[in-house]
Amino acid sequence: MNTIDIIVLAILVFSCINGLRRGLLSALASLLGWILALFVATSLASTLAPFMSGFSHSIMVQKVAAFACVALAIIVLTWVVTSILSGILKTLKLDPLNRLAGGLFGILKSLFIVLIVMQSLAPWLHSAQSWQHSLFVQALLPYAPLATDLSKDVASDAIKHMNHQGQAEVATSDDSSFGQESSLGNRSEHSTKNPFN
Repeated sequence: MNTIDIIVLAILVFSCINGLRRGLLSALASLLGWILALFVATSLASTLAPFMSGFSHSIMVQKVAAFACVALAIIVLTWVVTSILSGILKTLKLDPLNRLAGGLFGILKSLFIVLIVMQSLAPWLHSAQSWQHSLFVQALLPYAPLATDLSKDVASDAIKHMNHQGQAEVATSDDSSFGQESSLGNRSEHSTKNPFN
């Protein structure tokens, strides 16, 4: 076992201890809460932006304020629900099982991150002696591309969702502008029409 193995082992042990301390429910709710907050806040930011006009007259500032408020509300709501459910688990004497599952979840989450880092560093470190003789590298590196591809797919889906929201906003804005221009053109034509014809 060399330096790389010690570093990876330390990361896994720390993640396991942290997972045992927090429990599966808290760890999973925290992760899902942030993901949900990102998607919901992105979807509702433009809709709720006009309600933030008291902060600024800038549309961009209004959208940022709406995004922050929605994200914060979801995170707080997630924290409240998690606290209630954790209390129920303790009442049902399922807290030890929750903490044990939390430790396992912590290991899996950190292992996923380690795989992505390994895949990123492999092109530069593949010839290093410590890299070639690392037990963890030899055991985990074959699975690193799977973790990298999965993370890319998730990131790609998130970017597509955000781009779709942006395109929808632009289309709505263009339709609104076109409608206003058509209305102004009709009014102008009506005002210049000879009433005696």
